[in-house]
Amino acid sequence: MTSPTALKRIVAGLVICGLLWSAPINGSSGTDSSQERETDPLVLNKLEWFQDQKFGLLMHWGIYSEWGIVESWSICPEDENWTIRRGPYAHDYYTYVREYEKLQRTFNPTRFDPAAWAAAAGEAGMRYVVFTTKHHDGFCMFDTKETDYKVTDPACPFSTNPKANITREIFAAFRNEGFGIGAYFSKADWHCPDYWWSYFPPFDRNVNYDINRYPEKWQAFTTFTQNQIRELMTDYGSVDILWLDGGWVQPMTPTSPRWGKNPCDQNIDMPTIAAMSRELQPGLIIVDRAVEGRYQNYRTPEQ
Repeated sequence: MTSPTALKRIVAGLVICGLLWSAPINGSSGTDSSQERETDPLVLNKLEWFQDQKFGLLMHWGIYSEWGIVESWSICPEDENWTIRRGPYAHDYYTYVREYEKLQRTFNPTRFDPAAWAAAAGEAGMRYVVFTTKHHDGFCMFDTKETDYKVTDPACPFSTNPKANITREIFAAFRNEGFGIGAYFSKADWHCPDYWWSYFPPFDRNVNYDINRYPEKWQAFTTFTQNQIRELMTDYGSVDILWLDGGWVQPMTPTSPRWGKNPCDQNIDMPTIAAMSRELQPGLIIVDRAVEGRYQNYRTPEQ
C-alpha cells in the first residue's frame, strides 16, 4: 500500500508541466487570419471543455528514464545545454547512441502502477493527462505495428508483462479517474530510417537528407507518421487531445522559425493528419506545438 505522501512524490517526479493553460475559445493560435480559425463546432465545444480543466499532468517517461537523463535530446548532435552527453559513453557520439538504443533490452519497470499515478494526480487536483507515447528518440510506449523499436517488442523484457502496452494502461487508469486523455507524439523520429537515414550522419535535429532529392523517403516517413497516429486514435479509447511535438517538422515559409543547422521544408501533411484523427476522434483538440496556424488549438509556452 502506497501512502498519500509517497503518491504525491511519485507525481512530483513525473510532472513536466502542470500549467494553467488557457485555450483560445475560437480555436485560434493567435493569428488574426480568419482562415486560421477553427470552425468545427465539435472542436470548439471541446476547447470550451478544456478552458475549465485548468490543471493537468504532462508526463515524459521512456527508456531515457533508466539513465535518469533528459528525454531523447542527448542523442541529438547539437551543442546545446540540453543535449550534453554524460556517463561512460559520452566520449564518442556513435557509441553513445548505440548504448542508448540498447536500453530497450533492459527497460523493465515491473512496479509500474498507473492506477496509483492517476489517484495521486486526482488528489493533487489535476483533471487531464498528456502522456508521451513517443518522444524524438522514436521509442514507442505503445504497441505500434510500424516499428519493432517499442516496449511491446520481444527485445524489451517488459514485453511479457500484462501491462506491457504502457500507453493503453495509462490512458485506461486515468480515464477511470475521470481524467481527460491526451496523447503526446513526436513528429520527428530519430530512430526511423526514413527520418535519420543511415546513409548520412545526422547533422542536427532535422531530417538528414535532401527531401527534394529523395522525395520517396520523405513520403515513406509521412506515411509512417500518419499510420502511427491512426493507431493511437483507433486502438486506445477516447482521446481528447493530440499533442504533437517536434515543431521543426513543418512547412518552410519566410516566417517559419529556424531550428538546428540544417532547417528545411518538412511538410508532414497536417491537413490529412487532422482530418483522419478527427474522423476517428470527433472534436479532438490538436496541439501542433510551435507551428502557427489552424492546428495549434492552444499554445504551450515553456516555463
